[in-house]
Amino acid sequence: MPLSDFNHSDPYTLGIELELQIVNPPANDLSQDSSLLIDSLKDVVTEGEVKHDITESMLEIATGVCGDIAQAQAQLSSLRQHVLQSASKHHLAICGGGTHPFQKWQRQEVCQSERYNKTLELYGYLMKQATVFGQHVHVGCENEEDAIYLLHGLSRFVPHVIALSASSPYIQGADTTYASSRLNIFSAFPDNGPAPFVGDWNEFKWMYQRLESSSIVQSMKDLHWDIRPSPKFGTIEVRVMDTPLTITRAIHIAGFIQALAHWLLSERPFVPRSEDYLLYRFNRFQACRFGLEGVLTDVRTGEQRTMAEDILPLLDTLAPYAAQLRALSALEAIEGYVRNNDSDTRRIRQFIADGGLLTELMREHCEIWATE
Repeated sequence: MPLSDFNHSDPYTLGIELELQIVNPPANDLSQDSSLLIDSLKDVVTEGEVKHDITESMLEIATGVCGDIAQAQAQLSSLRQHVLQSASKHHLAICGGGTHPFQKWQRQEVCQSERYNKTLELYGYLMKQATVFGQHVHVGCENEEDAIYLLHGLSRFVPHVIALSASSPYIQGADTTYASSRLNIFSAFPDNGPAPFVGDWNEFKWMYQRLESSSIVQSMKDLHWDIRPSPKFGTIEVRVMDTPLTITRAIHIAGFIQALAHWLLSERPFVPRSEDYLLYRFNRFQACRFGLEGVLTDVRTGEQRTMAEDILPLLDTLAPYAAQLRALSALEAIEGYVRNNDSDTRRIRQFIADGGLLTELMREHCEIWATE
């Protein structure tokens, strides 16, 4: 369908989506019951949404449009309680985390919908392998040109939010050595990574029309870039984060992104250029591989520092903008994460190093999600 007009939004409003794992105790493998849970909740949820994702092991909860992180946290917490109550009735459990540590992709069932069936026909087994779990954050934009500026401006901070959210060191029963292995699963898809460079909204529309006229895409939903404009919602959507183990960390990351957007649009500190993306994949890899200890290389100066070293002074820059958004608590929490090298990936590895089994790890994750 043709690209819709950009629906202008109140600037810096938030929408948060979290893809959750449906777990089948006591073995704690993934269950195939998202449809069962969604059906049981359709008349219960009044704020936000509970919906399918790619496979029946995945359950997505999403807020409505929120003015600040406190409202978003209240909505996500309410959704969590509804989902947990339904899961308990069906002897299931729920948790966060970017990957399930020992599930087999061959067992996954793709959700039945026309869109998913077409995608399965095109991509085959890659669809089942994509049973991984992410956090998406929408930020409201007043107009389409602001969305394009944020598309490029926020791309500079993709490594930072990958490192802050990393929670997927294990796949298929093995430690991958990555802080976030989830994004590697998508590397075989042709639309993986950054969006092609465009200078303004007209260029973006032209690019989309070329893709559509070539029958490569039918809608914006078919483009799974790291960051993409969402004309229907009037937002820019950041899509690279693992689902954290707690709603609290997810909220802090969303507040960080919200403050980044406010600063970027208020100060316009960068002039976007296609050359900015020269080292994009290298910096993204460093964040996936090493988390906060990964090395970030400045494409213009060649200066190198760790993700942690780059985040700390940035928090001071963002503080006035976060204060206007009532999001200072998010920056304070992120400072603690960075200074203490506090990550979900580190917590997962420590659990195993202390003698825990992967099945016990999953039970732990479900308890964390239920009792946070």
